[in-house]
Amino acid sequence: MTALRSRADTLSALESAVRADEPDAVHQMRVAARTLRANLRAFADVLPDPGDLTEELAWLGDALGPARDAEVMAELVLDLIERTPEDLVLGPVRTRVQEVFGLEHEAALALVAEALDSDRYRELLASLDAYLDGTKPSRKPDLSRLHRKVRRRMTAALPMPHGPERDEAMHEARKAARRARYAAEALGHPSKPVKVLQDVLGEEHDRVVTATALTDLAAGAHQAGENAFTYGVLLGLVRCDSKSFDKQVRKAWRTARKEL
Repeated sequence: MTALRSRADTLSALESAVRADEPDAVHQMRVAARTLRANLRAFADVLPDPGDLTEELAWLGDALGPARDAEVMAELVLDLIERTPEDLVLGPVRTRVQEVFGLEHEAALALVAEALDSDRYRELLASLDAYLDGTKPSRKPDLSRLHRKVRRRMTAALPMPHGPERDEAMHEARKAARRARYAAEALGHPSKPVKVLQDVLGEEHDRVVTATALTDLAAGAHQAGENAFTYGVLLGLVRCDSKSFDKQVRKAWRTARKEL
């Protein structure tokens, strides 16, 4: 309950920083909302029914998501450009990337402000405070169910052939690992191997999303009469980075499953 209260305090304390679009503020508020939701679900068998709190935290996380996604995509694509020899960067690639994701971020921040200004958000904070103030676990939590889910999803995903279905299965495994990690941290038992597994899976998911973003950027550049060659080069870099994923994820899984 101390961990849940800490996350709730972080959530409300970040409001002014998110409104001011301070660095990493949107990300940290989204993490706080995700962690609270994950923990309420993970400890459902030992905590009183939270009512619609999990759904409301999901709503807040969804409201914050596009702003964070625009930040991440801009960082990832600009990093790829920095890794590309200058003679292969043809046309206003950096400018297009900054403008496209800048506009997406700006539009997403307007949605964030709308959410934070809403009665729904205020009611969420009030309901969360009331729930945490009056709640005690009925018994010691058991994480075995969460661990089984990670094992099932990783066992299903690893042998799948490369493609969209495997990407989705790995993403689901990542979410299961994240829930198990958050629950362990709430109980004061952080697991570095599980975090490493989550990070490896997350990096590959980012590459999958980046590949789609690059395709869209290339289409936009072509329609504007710009040279789209560089976006193909960047996509090649993403594909090369993905080649080491199988080895990395299997290594991370061998270590993490010892704690699951």
